Amino acid sequence: MLKNYIKIAFRNLVRRIGYTSINVFGLAVGISCCLLIGIYVLDEMSYDKFHTNADNIYRVNINYSMGGTSQSMYVTPTALLPTMSREFNEVVSGTRIFDVAMFSPEVVSLNDASFQEERFFYADSTFFDVFSFELKEGVKEKALVDPNSVILTESMVAKYFGDNDALGEVIKVGQTEYKVTGVLKDIPDNSHLKFDFLASFSSLRASKGETWWSANYATYVLLNNTANISKIEDGIENVVREALGEVFQNDDRISFDLFPMTDIHLRSKLSTEMQTQGDIKYIYIITLIGFLILVIACINYMNLATARSMDRAREVGMRKVLGAAKRQLFNQFMGESVIVTTLAAVIALVIINIALLPFNNLTGKTLTTADILDPVILSGLVSIIILVAFLAGAYPALSISSLQPGNVLKGTFKRSKTGGLLRKVLVVVQFSISILLIIGTMVIYKQLNFMQNKKLGYSKDNVLVLPTDRQVNQNFQAIKSALEQRADVGGVSMASESPTEINGGYGIEIQGVEAPNSNTVALTVDREFTKNMEMEIIHGREFTEADTKLATLDSIELRQYAFIVNEMLLNQLMISPENALGRNAKVSGRSGQIVGVVKDFHFASLHRKINPLVLFIEPAQYNKLFIKLKSDNVNQSLSEIESVWKQIVPERPFVYSFMDEDYDALYRSEQRLGNIFIVFATLAIIIGCLGLLGLVSFTVQQRNKEIGVRKVLGASVSSIFILISEDFGKLILVAFVVSAPIGYYLMSDWLGGFEYRTVVGVVPIVSSMIITILVAIATISYNSISAATTNPVTTLRNE
Repeated sequence: MLKNYIKIAFRNLVRRIGYTSINVFGLAVGISCCLLIGIYVLDEMSYDKFHTNADNIYRVNINYSMGGTSQSMYVTPTALLPTMSREFNEVVSGTRIFDVAMFSPEVVSLNDASFQEERFFYADSTFFDVFSFELKEGVKEKALVDPNSVILTESMVAKYFGDNDALGEVIKVGQTEYKVTGVLKDIPDNSHLKFDFLASFSSLRASKGETWWSANYATYVLLNNTANISKIEDGIENVVREALGEVFQNDDRISFDLFPMTDIHLRSKLSTEMQTQGDIKYIYIITLIGFLILVIACINYMNLATARSMDRAREVGMRKVLGAAKRQLFNQFMGESVIVTTLAAVIALVIINIALLPFNNLTGKTLTTADILDPVILSGLVSIIILVAFLAGAYPALSISSLQPGNVLKGTFKRSKTGGLLRKVLVVVQFSISILLIIGTMVIYKQLNFMQNKKLGYSKDNVLVLPTDRQVNQNFQAIKSALEQRADVGGVSMASESPTEINGGYGIEIQGVEAPNSNTVALTVDREFTKNMEMEIIHGREFTEADTKLATLDSIELRQYAFIVNEMLLNQLMISPENALGRNAKVSGRSGQIVGVVKDFHFASLHRKINPLVLFIEPAQYNKLFIKLKSDNVNQSLSEIESVWKQIVPERPFVYSFMDEDYDALYRSEQRLGNIFIVFATLAIIIGCLGLLGLVSFTVQQRNKEIGVRKVLGASVSSIFILISEDFGKLILVAFVVSAPIGYYLMSDWLGGFEYRTVVGVVPIVSSMIITILVAIATISYNSISAATTNPVTTLRNE
């Protein structure tokens, strides 16, 4: 019997090759989209879970709440880990990590070759007690003990040493020689800690003592299985309050929370992280898109199967007359569904292999065919085959196997109203999903365009950004003089951070203000920085040469600083700009006066509101060099600037970025989400149109006699086209009415994650309707016009 079912199934599928091709293609695209998204989501959810004790590793985040402002960061003081190790028995081990790129990338040299390395970490010798990164050469317990020790990844060994052994060799980091004490297997892509060099924490001056007064180090702790997280957090706060008791006043507070390491990639709410992180909300959205694409593909199958069921009616009637039971017919048609779905799944695997590279470019991943063989993905594929075969095939199988043989063989067979209604509902669902995806795509790109074109309060266009070091800083005036003689250079400045993202946290005290311990973000700049960045000083003055001299006196006690503050700082402290000018102030112990007020500018992602900010001169903290270009011939300018650079600071590679690119990088997640939306929205529409094609084909088949009669009575092609299209236009209108308010609500909620945002508006809503109608008309046209131009004699003779 089974052999007979399979033979008949294949015979019917081959006989209707066009119908089969559309079915298989639609399901294959749906399954491949679902699997690709599944692989992506699985990779995102797997971050940091490869560590042996992943579930017991926590990062300690610090939370400031002072003077009415608050901030959370992953960087902590050097004293935190030693204190926790002494005070809490639950701490099995811990390590501190310093990410050099937070300030300025290291320059690593070997012989005559020098490279700027962005992924350079320092860590305690207990690093491997906490993490399970694989050390291929060297001894874990000793590799990070001695000062000036460094571990290289396999890729860096190949880069610097080729096929030669690296263990025991010496490389130069800046001006200091470091001994290679280990070779590490390359860091997995699904690690939130990504580094190429790991040097001993004892190499840093900060390792020589314990302090609570500066926070530049990530602290990770491994806890035992019985640890009470809330109890430890409360205990840390008590210890800190005892150590820094004089700092706490009124509601001022410094607290620490233990954040699970496995949640960092997707659930961290911090404004900055070591690496670009994901967002669990986007994972939910992408997962939903994959599910909806599969739903559309299943609806396709149902519509196409029922649309062609009339062709099988006489077959079913004859089988029933010859004694076939309803169950046997149901099994036969379900078997066809399983065959179609399995064939679609096989083709989907081929599509995935072809689409993997473009998909990686779309998502920024490095997924491989090996990821498809993951047991979770394979079991998911089997589940999809079973689920899709049942969901997509059950209704057509029940519908066809329930036909009454007497009505079919007498030619009085008619479709049920319930079946017709269901098919129409399914088309409404398909196009509702498509319209939702179109609205989502357009709103995301509208917000991206808003962010890219928003006036930030400074000029980010044609500005080169170069990391610096002590040698560059010492030669700054020579670099500045040489470059400013060029007609294509509009200005040269230095600062501690780029204005695209400023994170330095400081305390500020202003004379006569009741909140003496306000929290602020601060940026150290040179005297021409505000002018070169085209920032607007709305009260007071810019920095002067005299300000630079006073801020750089040899005697720290005699130094006097000039401070330029932003509007938000004064608003928060309820001081008018006129009253602020000339007031004495202290910024983390630096004494001086407020000399100017800069118009608020965005110095972080538009996800965050503008916070209080203070600018002051302090060359010791400069980490970035900014060169503003005036020429349109950027390539020539870069070549000549590089020549100047190599003459004055040959020890540091000429490695740069453009400020506008750095700004765009803040929204990489949104850009990827937008790209994913547009790709899958297009696929959803294509698959949805296949379903519409099936329903139009079914309708034309049902109304052949009516169309023939209308043609004999003089109906035009256009009137026949309108007759057939009218019902589908109503379905699309219903889909629009259903999906438009849902799309508006969902995208308004998404925009709510930005402090500065556009609005959904009517353009995305109306555009989604227009796009859907145009695509639907194009889909309907083929069958409608074909039916309208068919010779009515042929149609009526057949009837």
